[in-house]
Amino acid sequence: MSQLTFDENIQKSEWMALAQKPGVKTHFLGSWAWGQVQARRGWTPYYVGVRRDGELAATALLLKKALYMGYCYFYIPRGFTMDYSDAELLEFITKSVAAFGKKHKAIYFKIDPDIKLHTIDMDGKVIEGEENSALVARLEKLGYRHRPLTYFFETEQPRFTFRIPLGGSIEEIEKRYSKTTKARIRHAEESCVEVFEGGSEDIKEFVRLMKMTEARQDFFSHEADFYQYFYDILREDGMVTLYFGKVDPGKIRTGLQEKQSGLKAELAAIEGDDSKKAATKRKETEKVLVSVEKQLEAVADAPEGEVWVSTYLIVNYVDKAWALYAANDMNYGKFYANYEVYKQQIRDAKAKGLKIFDVFGTIGKPDSDSRLAGLYEFKKKWGGEYTEFVGEFDYVLNGLMYKAFKTLIPLYHKIRLKQLKKGK
Repeated sequence: MSQLTFDENIQKSEWMALAQKPGVKTHFLGSWAWGQVQARRGWTPYYVGVRRDGELAATALLLKKALYMGYCYFYIPRGFTMDYSDAELLEFITKSVAAFGKKHKAIYFKIDPDIKLHTIDMDGKVIEGEENSALVARLEKLGYRHRPLTYFFETEQPRFTFRIPLGGSIEEIEKRYSKTTKARIRHAEESCVEVFEGGSEDIKEFVRLMKMTEARQDFFSHEADFYQYFYDILREDGMVTLYFGKVDPGKIRTGLQEKQSGLKAELAAIEGDDSKKAATKRKETEKVLVSVEKQLEAVADAPEGEVWVSTYLIVNYVDKAWALYAANDMNYGKFYANYEVYKQQIRDAKAKGLKIFDVFGTIGKPDSDSRLAGLYEFKKKWGGEYTEFVGEFDYVLNGLMYKAFKTLIPLYHKIRLKQLKKGK
């Protein structure tokens, strides 16, 4: 019979090696680097795990948040790194983390496993496929409280996303893009959008675009120095890529003017020709000319020189990539640079041998009138699988304090968010 033991101090090399093993459910939010990132945000990371006969079998990134009177709670982002089908291991790590939490005067600990609840179609309806209600029941039997299922962004991590499978050829992947997406990619290519990878020194440009997006969409994310720290820490482990898309309006204007002249010359060449062939040619050419002249109007007052107009920060870990942060200068939205950048980062993820590209979050009610419905529509267009996760589970260690905490903390967060938006 195997022996399970709890280790409160797993070393980085072992931690990263376990994540690479087949059958182990893992996520970048459970990575060693993520613990270091969250330390910058006021959490205390603990790298704990379970050994089976001395060999590491499971890990848990415990993020400790200090509260009043010496109390705290732990968050284990995206759950344990382990094989969840191993019931014995799941029970042991649960009891071990509970005991660890009590030593730290924790009120509770929370997990939100990177596991599908069930398979759904594009409308969010349950269809035949993967189904994990048995795991939910097993967790509840172990003592976890399954939190109410959410459909927007009320929880620590998005409960819905789209995941683009990267198997097959890149042609097969791109064939699944919507017609609108393909058209906008072509438009970006015609506009000579250039996609390139930035470095640590370019975080300032990333932040500039993020702040523009925050102001436009009325949300608050992080301060500039956080993004710099985030990038530098994850870069050490090869986990992050910073993409930019840039345009040169003057160059685009010159190209359109040349195209306009060519189209007018074509029309002049068939002037007076009443043949059916000429009539068809005239109609097609005039249609293209109207489009070109509309594009020229759009760039008539645009400045000369290159402008960085789109950015994405992509995190990759083990076999997946996540589009974690994105921002765009919508003064140049007509060039659809974000579509060209998105296309390239999916191609790069495929070239790296990754299996999944995760758009990192969308809403769970696509037919709602939420202002986030547009986010769903954009991410849907890339041909991914609409994915619903099992949600959040709390393991309560102090019932009385847990009840008080769940009542008062949401109120605090609302007040604090308003203060942040006001710049306090």
